[in-house]
Amino acid sequence: MKEGVILLGHGSRREEANNLVRDICSILQERDSDKKYVSAFLEFGAPSLPDAAKDLIEEGAERIVVAPMFLTMGNHMHRDIPGKLLRLKTTHPDVRFAFAKHLGADPRIADIVMDRVTEASDLIE
Repeated sequence: MKEGVILLGHGSRREEANNLVRDICSILQERDSDKKYVSAFLEFGAPSLPDAAKDLIEEGAERIVVAPMFLTMGNHMHRDIPGKLLRLKTTHPDVRFAFAKHLGADPRIADIVMDRVTEASDLIE
């Protein structure tokens, strides 16, 4: 395994919320066996971003993509995550890191929202 992917969620005190990120991570791993997918959390969940990166590096990752599960470009995307990535790059200079874009206003997300609206509309009596 040369490349790892960290699916980064915000994290929640509610473990079932964190499990959703882990579930998405499992789906991605099933679809792409060439990379190692792991989940991590900024707050209220484990592992942390540095711990997940350390685990991947110990397993042989030479490149790591951090893929944020964030819809908008808020403070975490603008400031917090880049700061953590800078520390990782400094701590592990032999590993290359990349920061994927946030989810944003992607038409594929709009399709999911439309599906959810339709499901809810069908429940209206």
